Amino acid sequence: MPTSEKSDSHHHKHRHGHGHGHGHGTNAHGTHHGHHLFHLHGHGTHHGHRGHSQSHHHGHGHGSTHKGRLAQHTLHTLEVARFDVAVLALYFNRAEARDKFCRAIQYFCKFISNGQPGIAQDVEKSSSLARKAFRIFKFVNDLYAFLTPPPERASLFMIILGKVKNLTQGTFLFLDQFVWAAKTGLYKDKKRAEQIGKISLYSWFISCVANTIMEFAAFWKQYNQITHLPSMRSIDKFEIRRLELAYRDKLITVIKASMDLVVGVGLLKVTPKIVTPRVMGVLGFLSSLISCYKLLPKVEEAKKKTPIYRIEAYESPQ
Repeated sequence: MPTSEKSDSHHHKHRHGHGHGHGHGTNAHGTHHGHHLFHLHGHGTHHGHRGHSQSHHHGHGHGSTHKGRLAQHTLHTLEVARFDVAVLALYFNRAEARDKFCRAIQYFCKFISNGQPGIAQDVEKSSSLARKAFRIFKFVNDLYAFLTPPPERASLFMIILGKVKNLTQGTFLFLDQFVWAAKTGLYKDKKRAEQIGKISLYSWFISCVANTIMEFAAFWKQYNQITHLPSMRSIDKFEIRRLELAYRDKLITVIKASMDLVVGVGLLKVTPKIVTPRVMGVLGFLSSLISCYKLLPKVEEAKKKTPIYRIEAYESPQ
């Protein structure tokens, strides 16, 4: 009999056995099971060999998945690192940030030295001199703010305080350039330089007083809004969250302004027994840390520096 006919006959018998097996119990069940193995494991291929092949491919697929997750995790880590470095680059590109960082070092060393000669006091003086270089021509910012028209809804008292702050802070920054020139040897008249230094310190202290009053008034306004939130039923939760964050920010700003005010009292030596160099060091250091924190760039600003959206596209490996 030809091969094709044998195959057809065998297939016919197999189908007949399968069809007949529904009524014959165990034998039919065995044939039925063999029929399913035929469809699952190959066209006449040995069951054990096919199972081994599938196990091999499954292991290979698992290895590929593991490598893919490892590569994905590595790429995700690199993108996060790039984002962190981008934030640092944005931060230290600002002269104001470098100035506040040096200020933190300066007042930390003042706390360590407590006004006594030594390495800490030398670092404090060198940091103070380095900060003065960052402030060259910075008075132009306050001059511009002084010449800028005030907001329409601002009260007369707040307008006057703002202009006093701009004028006195600009005066301090302008005169501080001569102090820097005297300490570097460019300006030879030491007696005149000391007088200019005292005037600049008084100007800075007056600007601190004006700034503290302004910040406290803004904080009190924010506090009133927060206390009246329970009666404002129409406000949504996002607006409530925004007001809470603004309130917290104003509170931190008021604390910083108060610290700077006490530091100014110490620098003028009004109460040297109370505001000691160590007290000035603690308050100045904490105030500098707050300034460093407030100068941190926002996420939206950092996104422009690095493709942060690619980080969000990746799922962290489990």
